[in-house]
Amino acid sequence: MATLTGYKRDIDGLYIDKDPESTLQYTMDWTNWLGSGETITTSTFTVDDISGDDPVTKLVRSGSNITDDVKCNVTLTGGTPGNIYTVRNTIVTSDSQTERKFFRIVCEARSF
Repeated sequence: MATLTGYKRDIDGLYIDKDPESTLQYTMDWTNWLGSGETITTSTFTVDDISGDDPVTKLVRSGSNITDDVKCNVTLTGGTPGNIYTVRNTIVTSDSQTERKFFRIVCEARSF
């Protein structure tokens, strides 16, 4: 199983807390899913607001890339405290396989 650094798990799957004023990069590591010698040729991230009272302030995807042919990165900024966002990563592999996985962002103001 992949290492899930910083992620938490509940009954609905993986999630991570994010402050609305932070701009952070998140990585999806597909190493354990890919076949021997298989690489990622395309990666697309989408972000949807799945709950919250104020959907006006969106969590914004500001860029994505593929590293080491097996990891996909996305940079996210913004969000509204109390809202939950679904971040989906869809990949196509060198063997023409398509897969999609997701995690959730729980947006909350963080303090020390």
